[in-house]
Parts: sequence; C-alpha cells; structure tokens
Amino acid sequence: MNGNGLDIISIIFLGVAVVIFLYLRSILGSRTGNEHQHYDPFGSDKAENTPPRDVNQDHDNVVTMPDRREADDTAPQAQEIDVSEKIKKYAQDSSDLGDGLTEIANADQTFDPDQFMEGAEIAYEMIISSFSEGDKRTLKRLLAKDVYAGFSDAIDQREAQNQTMTTQFVGFEKVSMLEAGLEDKQAEITVKFKSSLIRYIQGQDGAIVEGDEKAIEKITDIWTFSRPVSGRDPNWKLISTKSES
Repeated sequence: MNGNGLDIISIIFLGVAVVIFLYLRSILGSRTGNEHQHYDPFGSDKAENTPPRDVNQDHDNVVTMPDRREADDTAPQAQEIDVSEKIKKYAQDSSDLGDGLTEIANADQTFDPDQFMEGAEIAYEMIISSFSEGDKRTLKRLLAKDVYAGFSDAIDQREAQNQTMTTQFVGFEKVSMLEAGLEDKQAEITVKFKSSLIRYIQGQDGAIVEGDEKAIEKITDIWTFSRPVSGRDPNWKLISTKSES
C-alpha cells in the first residue's frame, strides 16, 4: 500500500512538472514584437528609431526603408510654414531646387528635408559598407533594381577572383542637395556627397591589389534617391549614381 501511495505521488509531481514546463515554454518562446527591429535611415520618429552610426553592425537589423506616417490634416498651414522654412536651409528662394522641394512637400505632407538629408547620409554609409562586405541583402533593400544589378555584378566579379574589399568611412567633408522634383508621381532628390574613405582590395593571398590601407581617399559621389508620393511603396531608394574625379 505504501508503495502504491508513493507511485501515485510521483505521478502527481511528474504531471505538475510537465504543466509548469509547458507553461514556461509558451512564455519564453513567444515573440514580444521587439525582436529584429530594422533601422530606417529615413524614419520620422527619432525617439523610437535611434540609429547606431556604426555601419559595421549586423546588417540583418539594418534597413527597412520608411513606413510613411499619416499626414496631420488638422494643421496644414503650420506644416507648410514649417517645411518651407526648412527648405530655405538647402535652397534659395525661387531657385529650381527650392521649387522642386516645395513641389515634393506639397505632394507629400510627410516630407521633411532635414530628415531626408540625415537619412541620406546614413544610407550612403550603409551602401558603401554593404558593397564592400558583399552584403547583397542590405543593398537590395536600398537600391533600385537596375542599380542593384550593377552593384551585384561587381560583387560577383570580385568574389570570382577571390578578392576581398575593405572600406573604412572617415567622414563627410560636405553633403548638399543639387536637384529635386517630381517625375511621374515619384519624388526625386539628387545629393552630392564629398567624403573621405580608406579602401583597398586584397587578393586571395592577402596582398593588396588595389588601393592603399593607409591612404585617405577623397571621393565625390552624386546620387539620386526616389520615392513614390502615393501608393503602397513608401521607401526611398537609390536610382542612379555618378562619381566625380
């Protein structure tokens, strides 16, 4: 009888343990919504989207370009005045650039030139870093299809030759807007980046075949970003690149 009693108690404790285990697993294994949040370089909420400026971070958590915030229709005049004042920081009155930025702001009430320029600088660093590392996944999120194809081909050629590229971003000398406007309901803004980089390519044996690991290179890139002012795709993407010698 004592033996049967002990067996029953053991079975009861075993059942309780199984229930507790399943309960804990259901809690610990559930998603809270905070995992793998992507950083948006053009995001409008800086408090919730605080960017680490280190572009060598895990690129799985780097980029999903922005979800457009709904415009505040309750105070359109205040919004217009605020944006027009910001536009003056980048363009003179009655200039083509100023007219283009105003055209974009009128078509898209969520547009903020300050936010765009901050995001453009971060996107620039991400793109050159991702290209150097051969990170096609990040590049695909940031580039238009034809631009991505060019970057992807260059990465494939480098890898076929068993070469690796190293790029160290030193800093910006100057970043400025050149052109802006609407083209077929697409906002397009062209930005000129003057930056300093250290970049070099190594062969399979580790020898440097191009560039210099100690020399700082002055680079001038002219990039155009585009985003639809309406529709389901709210993302700014790089649609063309040009370098100045």
